[in-house]
Amino acid sequence: MPLAITDFDFDKHSADPDALISAWVPEIEEAAHQYVPDDKFIAFLVAALRLGARSKSLEGLNVMRLIEKAGYSRSTFFRLFEGHTSFLLKGYQLTCQLSTQVYAKHLADQPRSLNEFCTFTADVFYGANCTIPHEILQMLWKEHNLTHQEFHPHLDGLTSIIADFLAKNAQTKDLSIDRAELSGVIQSLDLDILTARLEDNPDWGTPLYYKKLRRLLHGYLLTLTE
Repeated sequence: MPLAITDFDFDKHSADPDALISAWVPEIEEAAHQYVPDDKFIAFLVAALRLGARSKSLEGLNVMRLIEKAGYSRSTFFRLFEGHTSFLLKGYQLTCQLSTQVYAKHLADQPRSLNEFCTFTADVFYGANCTIPHEILQMLWKEHNLTHQEFHPHLDGLTSIIADFLAKNAQTKDLSIDRAELSGVIQSLDLDILTARLEDNPDWGTPLYYKKLRRLLHGYLLTLTE
């Protein structure tokens, strides 16, 4: 039986991109059908997800393969998107946005202690980031010349999801949360991840890197209990 996105033990084992992709692709596809109103966009996104899962490289995501897999015409593709790299950026950003919806769904499953919340959050987003090859991320960053906030606009929504959960969750509702400050912490943690991947940090994907991120999040939230 395939692993779920919450079944991985990053504390002891290096990330397994193949297993993570197998766990994440169905979750993102389900979220796309729920949150994306444009059937054509969904078709091209799902095609990219499946081709990317198979090839794990830019070579497998060329336009003709995408068009063939999506089942729409070449003219439809270029009417929806300015070009190949524009589609890849929109698809990447939408996938990031959908990952926050997947996170919110699983987060709401049960009450959590502060430690359980931090572990769950680190597990989900570390795992999600390990599913996209550095090659694709590096190309998108280089081609589009965006700021970090422009590149990852989903972080504002993630801040709201986290703040709302912590405020309602019985074991964390007394935390003194400042949303602007929380947003800055999330932005910093995400930038740390992005930089590691853009620079091909050799520690990326290892328990060392995962534990650093989890402890940074936990350490910040612990200061809110004082």
